[in-house]
Amino acid sequence: MQKTGFEKKFNIGLTLDTNIKEFRRFLEAYHPYIRSIYFSLPLSKKFHTRQLIAKQLLFPHKRILFWKMLKEAKAYGVELELLFNTLTLDEELIALASKELKKRQIEVDSVCFLQAYYPFVEKYFPDKKYIWSFNNGMRSLKAFDEAIEGRKIDAVVLGSVFIRDNEAFRYIKEKGKEIILLLNNSCSFNCATCASTSPLCQETFDKNHEKYSVEYLYALQSIFPQELRDGTIEAGLIDCFKISNRGSKLSFVQNSMDSYMRGEILPYLETDCNAYAYWGRAGFFWKYFSKMDFAKVVKYKEEILGHSLDIK
Repeated sequence: MQKTGFEKKFNIGLTLDTNIKEFRRFLEAYHPYIRSIYFSLPLSKKFHTRQLIAKQLLFPHKRILFWKMLKEAKAYGVELELLFNTLTLDEELIALASKELKKRQIEVDSVCFLQAYYPFVEKYFPDKKYIWSFNNGMRSLKAFDEAIEGRKIDAVVLGSVFIRDNEAFRYIKEKGKEIILLLNNSCSFNCATCASTSPLCQETFDKNHEKYSVEYLYALQSIFPQELRDGTIEAGLIDCFKISNRGSKLSFVQNSMDSYMRGEILPYLETDCNAYAYWGRAGFFWKYFSKMDFAKVVKYKEEILGHSLDIK
């Protein structure tokens, strides 16, 4: 198999919009590039931020598929990352998660969680890799220092305002922590909705859109494959690239990974305007994809980055 530089570099979400045979074919082709798969358990709606997934898991055949997919991923050497990143969990639910995984004989490798759940994660998942969730809304290195003080934190998920902050990457690496970069979430830089009472992400986008064009905001908040190659983002500092894909078909994550590995954009946009989501998937952008001017996106992105882009 040809080397791409992305071997064991991707962290992807478990999607239930598939079947076990299709998922097995996907793993057969892509497991060399996938470090881990992240997921929320089918035990309560409180584990889920995406209502589509919560609704899917109401069906028995989807719950059966869910557990089969976890075991299939393990069989291909893919790590399992358990999520506790919603706001309404408690010790009882986290204890239930531990009990259910033991009953199912499923060994997770890491736990990604909100700060409030640290004592419960430490109690019920003492020997796992601990990942500081993007949903903690960390927006400064001071917040990072406060997060790791007195806690066993092995990795942090960065996105939003941090996506091109190489100085922050170096600082975090010097502290001995792994960096997981959220490539295609395209959150507003001035929004911390996921872990605070800030305005909803749509409202934040709308306010930003009053000042800036949608092409500018997309250029600012998305990550093109070229940015991982031209030094904009020092990819060598990043341990893992996180793809936002839950609720989508396997073809979505496949195309997004392919695009980043191949450094290509145009072949995808030429066939589907919604391909913009491969590099910036936030929900507030979708209705604009069919109207967005790609030339303007590239122009703005080059202005933001301070150099030209080799668009392919």
